[in-house]
Amino acid sequence: MSSEHATDSIEKIKELVEATTDPSLKQAIQSLGDAISVGNVTNSSGVAIGRNIHMVVNQLNLPVETVAAILDVRSAKAASMGLDPDRYRLGTLLADKTSGFVGRAYVFQAIDEFLRNHGNGYFVIEGDPGLGKSAILAEYVRRTGCIAHFNVRAAGINSAKPFLENVCTQLIIDFGLPYPTLPPNAGHDSASLSKLLQEASGRLALGERLVIAVDALDEVDIAGHPDGANILFLPKILPDRVYFIVTRRDIELPFVVEAPQAKLDLMSYPAENRKDIELYLHRSHERAAILAWMARQNMSAATFVSELADLSENNFMYLRYVLPEIEIGGYHDLDIRRLPAGLQGYYEDHWRGMGMTAKPLPRVKIRVIYIMCEARQPVSRALIAQFATDQEMKVNELAVQEVLDEWKQFLHEQQTPERLLYSLYHASFRDFLHRKEIVQSSGVTIKDVNGLIANNLWESIFGAG
Repeated sequence: MSSEHATDSIEKIKELVEATTDPSLKQAIQSLGDAISVGNVTNSSGVAIGRNIHMVVNQLNLPVETVAAILDVRSAKAASMGLDPDRYRLGTLLADKTSGFVGRAYVFQAIDEFLRNHGNGYFVIEGDPGLGKSAILAEYVRRTGCIAHFNVRAAGINSAKPFLENVCTQLIIDFGLPYPTLPPNAGHDSASLSKLLQEASGRLALGERLVIAVDALDEVDIAGHPDGANILFLPKILPDRVYFIVTRRDIELPFVVEAPQAKLDLMSYPAENRKDIELYLHRSHERAAILAWMARQNMSAATFVSELADLSENNFMYLRYVLPEIEIGGYHDLDIRRLPAGLQGYYEDHWRGMGMTAKPLPRVKIRVIYIMCEARQPVSRALIAQFATDQEMKVNELAVQEVLDEWKQFLHEQQTPERLLYSLYHASFRDFLHRKEIVQSSGVTIKDVNGLIANNLWESIFGAG
């Protein structure tokens, strides 16, 4: 968390203290504000931290920046236990995923009903890429301050070890469990997680629940995962008043549990999704550049909302790409009825527009994009150039930067002290790149791309020859 964000959050928390009459809530707010202000919570009470977070975030509708600052108190405590806090900080992710969030009341209502009607269990949110699963979970975390873990393949956080270490650390912190560091082998199997869940359950107050949010099970790398074990080693049996809320695509995953389970398929709610899409568009169309585009087409707000909602096929990721494209003039004089339809249609349109199907094929562009597709962690411009280079083709950093600039809206940038790192923003674009006809038309094979990466890694360690 930057010092500027910390200062802003402290000021916001001070305002909350003044406005609150409930003495216990006032004390919780003051405690968290003091922890943020001091910047050192290593000697703070874990129970106080956990319960104060839940009380403040649950009872107050806080802006995402303030929630992020409050959750960073938990992250700071985790650092004293040996966990890298920067790797799991939620501030940037929550701000990104909840930006412009609207609706989804039916999802939150279903979660609340499940928690009320079951003594423990798994609530599974399922849906196709781009329907907003991660945004829903991020908004739930913003509203509740619950323990959370987001699998992000592009950041290399998509295996059991980081999940187990992150969640186990948060359990110890929130419930003041007697562990100065993570238990041995906490990141290797479900034993430590199950033990900590049982201990945390025993410390729940009357009417209190332990909820853990886990995003994107479908992005988890299950290569080498033990047969018979659940993905991420999620427990088959849960203690009383312990719940997991997870998101996933409808694909085959090792996930068999004996605890109560409910599944909400977002695809089964077309009317509700359409209503939320329209609300999102109503809030977006008043931006100056979009109003100017509508005026050139002599288009009413009602037509804009209706046409874009149809084209989006109820996919929020489509709008996340198309609306900014309209604002920067990408569709300056294009009739709305000629915009690409659906998320895959948008990717295809951009693929052609970037000259990826030209003859001769733009081999450097294609190779760079597929290197990004197959890289398992964020990569630097220099590393992309190294991976893309072989005996047949030399790729320098300038060529890589030109490709990155052209595809900027599809990429996530991560600034580190040493360099800027890049990764694909959304799994749906990786799905597009893996489509058989796209791969064939590109003149590459996924196996060859992975071979390029492997060969360059080998040479960087052992040398050529």
